[in-house]
Amino acid sequence: MIIDPYSGTKILVVDDERLILLTMSAKLKKGGYTPIAVSDMDSAVKAVKDNPHSFSAIITDIMMGEMDGFMLRDIVRGLDTTMPMFFLTALDPEEGGRFLKRILEDPQSYYLPKSVNSDVLLKRIQRIVASRKIERFIESKMEDDRKSLELAANIQKSMLPARTLMTPRGCYSAWWRPMDVVSGDLYEAVPFGLGCYLYIVGDIQGHGTSAALAMTAVQSFLKHLSNGQGNLDMGPADIANLLQGFFRTNLADVSYMTAVICIHRPLQNVENRASWMSGATPDKIIVREGERRLVFKEKTPGDVRWISCGAPDLVVVDGGAALDINPERRGGVPIGLFPDTVYTAADEVCTGLSDSAACILFSDGLMDVSRDAEGIEKLPPKTALKIGTELVGAARDDGSLVAVLPKFIAACEALGYGKPQDDMTLLIFGARHALDGVCEGTIPLTPADIDRASQELAGWCRAEGWSDSLVCRVQLVFEEKLMNVHDHGFDDRDRLRERASFRLRMRRGHAELTVWDFGSEEPSIQVVAGDSSTVFEKANMALRDHGRGRLMVRELCDGIERNRFGGMNESIYHIPEGAAPAAKK
Repeated sequence: MIIDPYSGTKILVVDDERLILLTMSAKLKKGGYTPIAVSDMDSAVKAVKDNPHSFSAIITDIMMGEMDGFMLRDIVRGLDTTMPMFFLTALDPEEGGRFLKRILEDPQSYYLPKSVNSDVLLKRIQRIVASRKIERFIESKMEDDRKSLELAANIQKSMLPARTLMTPRGCYSAWWRPMDVVSGDLYEAVPFGLGCYLYIVGDIQGHGTSAALAMTAVQSFLKHLSNGQGNLDMGPADIANLLQGFFRTNLADVSYMTAVICIHRPLQNVENRASWMSGATPDKIIVREGERRLVFKEKTPGDVRWISCGAPDLVVVDGGAALDINPERRGGVPIGLFPDTVYTAADEVCTGLSDSAACILFSDGLMDVSRDAEGIEKLPPKTALKIGTELVGAARDDGSLVAVLPKFIAACEALGYGKPQDDMTLLIFGARHALDGVCEGTIPLTPADIDRASQELAGWCRAEGWSDSLVCRVQLVFEEKLMNVHDHGFDDRDRLRERASFRLRMRRGHAELTVWDFGSEEPSIQVVAGDSSTVFEKANMALRDHGRGRLMVRELCDGIERNRFGGMNESIYHIPEGAAPAAKK
């Protein structure tokens, strides 16, 4: 005997038109479902509250008197965060764009035209309900399969770009956090043409294993898309169309993706290809490590060309305020949602950027961090924007842009918005903003790279006129800190892809060295009280497995500050310009 897995599954149908209730119920019965039809929102709310886990899905009209379908969704989400909800509308997708955008704000909400035929309706519902059943089964077994999921998560992480990077032209920093173990979010950051960078933040519809598998496939496709080179004639809409084709060919029956795609052209203050191609004479030519760089007196303004495909718009912060960069509300529908979608240059936005501007991309999971266990109260967009703009403004002033996102997450958690209801990804990028008297950079955590960075740091210090004694102490602290992160901050797998960032400047008679890393929460250099003989040696012996130089660093500094923001360690070393402070006795 073959048992239909969908037979007896209850579906709540909500519509104030009796004909719609009758026809929709008939269609559902044809597929073996048990429809529960109600004609008003009050009855729908009562049905859900009386039996919060008895329905496999809800089909609802949008406009129904004082309470609309979105209000019903808010109530349902307080009881069940994963209940599939199908919104019925007679509007054309183009005309009903405002409703479509609100529908897609929730990862478990879907669009259905009221005129949908029975076969399409049943196929769509069966796929979503079956997917939810599978994900619930996986979640119930998650503890037993934790090691396997962690392996999958590690594979996902290995496919993501470096968490942060500084180049001569630009810099970026990313934050990626699954709701549980694996994620449907992704980001990409690669060179794309001469002096340009491609940044993408995407959100695969749904949660769990199915979304994670789709994410892995899309991330692989993006790796092959650019190969680190890019096409000078390719714009964000072209990339969106390539992704659309990939989804329709490979993932049409699985999912769709919201995304923001950006091509960033920073200020051309290192080389200017346009001037070179036009026959202009460069101000000077620099050859460094075999690379030929052309320097021109005139700067070409930077900009970013971008397209939003059903995702939150790009945010540009400059001068301590978020700019209105898309007044025409350009953009397109999610990638893979409709089979015949074509993105054009008319969907793109081109935004001019100053050298101090910072651009922020984020998935809609940012707005789904909640305050309470039920996940009802969400992070207000205005609150997020206020925190972000203040942090970006301060970071641009002191050369710490790479630390903005972890500090943003920590600030939200401090305000009570710390419980994730969705995968969350953020990415911030901008032109390299050189500050007088500040040296900054990111380096891979290998002994060779640490040594090379130490030598370059020493060269910068001497160019600033620092004494040889101070330069030597700065190098010792820098190398010991980073080698300690290398040795004890990560396991062998993560060490290969992690980077640390640093900033060095002179403040109030001290060299101030700040290092940011995502290693172990264990303090990297313990502060040990005592004198420099017996107690010092005993402490050294106790810490011999962690590097005897840790206490040496304490002796070289007259102050060490440590903070932790959202998984990021911030270590600040105050190294005196004169002789090191005498040890306590």
